[in-house]
Amino acid sequence: MKQIIIYLFLSFFTLLSAIIINIPADQPTIQAGIDAAVDADTVLVQPGTYIENINYNSKNIIVASLFLTTQDTTYISQTIIDGNNIATVVTFDSGEDSTAVLTGFLITNGNANPFGGGISCTDSSPSLVNLIISNNSAYCGGGISCTNSNLSLQSVTIDNNTVVTYGGGIYSTLNSNSNLENVVIINNSTDINGGGIYCGSNSSPSLINTIISNNSADNHGGGIYCEWNSNLNLSNSILIDNSAYNFGGGFYIFESNPQIVQSIIKSNSAFDGGGIYCYTNSNPIILNNRFNNNSAIVSGGGIYLYNGSISSIINNEFNYNEAMVGGGISILDANPSILNNSFNYNDAIEGGGIHISVSSCTIINNTISNNTATYQGGGISITYISSPIIINTILWENDGYISGNEIFIRHNDCEPVLYYCDIQGGLNAFGFGQGVSFNGEYENNIDSDPLFLGSGEYPFSLLDDSPCIDAGIPDTTGLNLPQYDLAGNPRVNNNRVDMGAYEWQGSPVVDEELVVRNWELFNYPNPFNPTTTINFGIKENETGTLTLFNIKGQIIESHKFESGKHNYLWDASKQASGIYLYKLQTQTIIETRKMLLLK
Repeated sequence: MKQIIIYLFLSFFTLLSAIIINIPADQPTIQAGIDAAVDADTVLVQPGTYIENINYNSKNIIVASLFLTTQDTTYISQTIIDGNNIATVVTFDSGEDSTAVLTGFLITNGNANPFGGGISCTDSSPSLVNLIISNNSAYCGGGISCTNSNLSLQSVTIDNNTVVTYGGGIYSTLNSNSNLENVVIINNSTDINGGGIYCGSNSSPSLINTIISNNSADNHGGGIYCEWNSNLNLSNSILIDNSAYNFGGGFYIFESNPQIVQSIIKSNSAFDGGGIYCYTNSNPIILNNRFNNNSAIVSGGGIYLYNGSISSIINNEFNYNEAMVGGGISILDANPSILNNSFNYNDAIEGGGIHISVSSCTIINNTISNNTATYQGGGISITYISSPIIINTILWENDGYISGNEIFIRHNDCEPVLYYCDIQGGLNAFGFGQGVSFNGEYENNIDSDPLFLGSGEYPFSLLDDSPCIDAGIPDTTGLNLPQYDLAGNPRVNNNRVDMGAYEWQGSPVVDEELVVRNWELFNYPNPFNPTTTINFGIKENETGTLTLFNIKGQIIESHKFESGKHNYLWDASKQASGIYLYKLQTQTIIETRKMLLLK
């Protein structure tokens, strides 16, 4: 973001032979200003509503509101380009590059058939900075259409756009690899696929610090839809409150290999795959995410994997997700690797934590605890020709109301392998279908209270005297364990791996019943509106500063605190929706976290 702003200022203040064309003083319309401009010129637009449908016509110029010269964001909503519901509002279709910049406008009332209600990009790569793209419609790409183009989007809000087919917010196709940072995609909708974003035909955009919220699809992919080798990269983002009538409330994946990293997938809903639906020859990497409160009517509250998908699901938390089958994850005819995950408080009729059918997945170093099934398989349900390999995993305090608190096995053709696990009740805690007996392998497992820490950000980590410490399989060769555990600690602390998702790191530092570690900094609720409580601790003989920033890095508040435990209530009623940061700095630590204000 800083690089874009620096570029804009340099372009504006070091014009050399370039000129500034003022609208409406020098030219009556924005399009007239563009027509009069040459490369490197700036078309500077005064506040007002301009009913136009503009085209850059191959010119690498800056078209900007007074936001460019003042950095005052109020000029964005005051400077409106209105498409009058007759065509695309802004068009790039003649090879414009990244020096073609559009910044500081509200883009609205575009109506395109077929592509790009608000902005249409074909064979071009412009920079879109500090825009609001709202209330546009199209056949594809209500807010933005991107065909064989590599856009740069910085601090853009795309909201309340609609389409008939694909991509309520953004439509990306034919080798389009755009970069989106600090973008909010909210309240967009489609009659078919991709309420927030549609990616198809080798399009692989990168989304960083992006919020995708309250989007809907009448078919698949409420938040994001990816198909045909579209390997989208989603990181440090929030996917929340999106819905699909059929599959993939948050994210639908078909024959693609996206990466979903360090993001929050929360409160999304669908018929199958509340958080993520993964279908047919897809191999996504799902790493370091939190899946909370997602729901599916039938299968996979958090994730549903189906028909040949081979996913890597590593270091994720699955909490409070629900479905009829597989509250946390449902697996059908797929063979994922499930490593270092924590499944807690998920709920289903069958398979509270994980449901497995016609699959031979690997479940390694997971903690599966406090999940419930109103029928059977509180922790794991295994059915129909399934032989999962379960190693170094803790199954504890799960509840299968009728049968199988920890594990339920429906058929004799299911042959699970369980090595070096801690299973409450041992084989006696297993439930079986009628006439079914255990036909798998069961070796070196224990039945001992794992002694969870029970508090802090990682309550299912291990206390000093846990029997799960150094109790995992002695030889981890071939297990492909990640370097770090779910809390970011080295995966093997001593000479032998621990059971569960968390590697014991030694005795916690305790000061007057206050556990203080570098990572003990969090806020609740998150997302929030308009207040949230920031919880943190400062060690004895230290002082600390808690600083709140907006996404641009501008300081909102800063407060000093003495040692001890603190709960700071932040009232953000005067702030706009978006991502905010808070940083705790003491003599020994500097830690920063993100939070989301949704109004």
